[in-house]
Amino acid sequence: MDDSVNNWRETIRMAILAIIVGVVTSYASLGFLWAIDRLHLLFLGEAGVELYEHLDEVSNWHLFFLPVIGVIVVRFIIRYGMPGHENQGPADVIQATRLGTGEMSIKAGVNSAIATIVSIGTGASVGRYGPAVHLGASIGSWLGQVFKLTAERKKNLLACGVAGAISASFSAPLAGVVFAHEVVLGRFGSRSVMPIVISSVVATAVVKLHAYDSLIFILSDLPEFANWEYLLFALVGVSGGALAIVYMAMMARFSLVVQRLPCPVMIKSLLGSMLLGGIIVVFPQTFGLGEQVIRDVLQSELSIDVLIMLLVAKLLATSVSFAAGFSGGIFGPALFLGAVMGTMFGVGVQELTGMDVSPAIYGAVGMGAVVSRVIGAPIATILIVFEMTGSYLLMTAVMVSVVVGSTVTRDLFNRSYFFHQLRLRGMEPETSQIQQILIEQPVSALMLEQPVVLTADMTLKTAYRRVAPFVSSAEVVYVVDQEGVLQGQVNPRMLVARDEQTVLSQWAEYMPVTPSEVLTGDLSVYQAYVLLKNCRHATVPVIDSQTRQFLGIVRVGDLIHACLQAFERYRMAER
Repeated sequence: MDDSVNNWRETIRMAILAIIVGVVTSYASLGFLWAIDRLHLLFLGEAGVELYEHLDEVSNWHLFFLPVIGVIVVRFIIRYGMPGHENQGPADVIQATRLGTGEMSIKAGVNSAIATIVSIGTGASVGRYGPAVHLGASIGSWLGQVFKLTAERKKNLLACGVAGAISASFSAPLAGVVFAHEVVLGRFGSRSVMPIVISSVVATAVVKLHAYDSLIFILSDLPEFANWEYLLFALVGVSGGALAIVYMAMMARFSLVVQRLPCPVMIKSLLGSMLLGGIIVVFPQTFGLGEQVIRDVLQSELSIDVLIMLLVAKLLATSVSFAAGFSGGIFGPALFLGAVMGTMFGVGVQELTGMDVSPAIYGAVGMGAVVSRVIGAPIATILIVFEMTGSYLLMTAVMVSVVVGSTVTRDLFNRSYFFHQLRLRGMEPETSQIQQILIEQPVSALMLEQPVVLTADMTLKTAYRRVAPFVSSAEVVYVVDQEGVLQGQVNPRMLVARDEQTVLSQWAEYMPVTPSEVLTGDLSVYQAYVLLKNCRHATVPVIDSQTRQFLGIVRVGDLIHACLQAFERYRMAER
């Protein structure tokens, strides 16, 4: 009865916290766009749908130097406001959830959002959705820390913030729920679904309450396409997957080249921002988010020659922006590239075959193919397109392109750009929930004190007498030097099997031997489990990783028990 009451109390508390996270995250996302528009009005005198037409009237020198000013401000924000003086984004959210305890810095979340607002406001060719996800996750994590929730609850609240950000950004509550599970948590669990659904729905309700139209593209009166066009959608998927690989590889390569330049960070950023300024002067459509350009592309208002140039220019502008140190997301540029590529494909089919196909449909299908491969979320991508267009028929076309594109290109790059970033840090994001539980537990928590320890300068006679009382309980006895550094181990039964005089006359036989398995105190239980898979001993010594001093022992039986407990925790979390 008490457990049932406590479970209901915890459920109600998580529901209330999820509502708070949904409200705060939705207003943060709305404030994000409001701030970007204010900067555009301040620096360019225009914002919103009229911005890109207005850019033709802006001085080339103004467009050239605006990113230079922006990167200086962004660099100062990162230098003094971000942990490690590095940009943060969805990769850090995944790290905190899958490889950590669900704790994120609210300061880093806010400063990252400010840096992104400045970046987009001054022309950086980056997206807004990744930083919105990071900010939402930071809000959820911070709330979990304030209420001192368990690691599992903090991760669920963090995921609530992610779902709220996606839901508010796309008016897609279902996609927000799936994205939080598919990308961030890496699993679906009954305990996580309830608060995440609440947060996602609340975020959408707040956006609609303010009558905010967050749709990037509206495809009204879509014509029905023929069944044979699914073959073409599959080809769009292959092209989109290949484009996504090129996009991710260019971002990674440009950033690596800039890191190797033998000059100060600020000089690198200034040079990169000047290069970006030059691209914007020639192709003002690459300025900032480019959402109005996406609308123009989907409405087939641009020729195929212009589309090809825009595709190349956007690839360069986005890669240069990240290499220069601007803050932002990769989702928005992926939408841009996918829309351009897909529309090019549709226009090309029209011109080459004379068939009456809709380039807008191919543009939407291309967006799905590129985005799903870049962020590693095929199901969430399909749902985003469906919820934004309300077209079931279009969703089936996107399903084909997403599945084919991801399947054909899955061995050419990491599962997503976020996974690529984590692996560059030496982390493995594709771990199971049970592995995560074992990774969080240090092996030192299982460590016991060895009842008897011999020293290297001890006479065999003294060792004989010290070991004798522990023969029945100790499998081995460890030998250390005067500094406590492990020298080896001896079998106590061999020492007491003969009389004392025999031991003293055959001392060489009982010199310590090197243990076949040794653990260090900084290992996790999971790492210890991997090292001891084939261990045939009952106990294993633990030493300090730096000084090599003997710390104690770990029973293999206790390690197995910890693994079984992890299975039980996972089973309870899935209930």
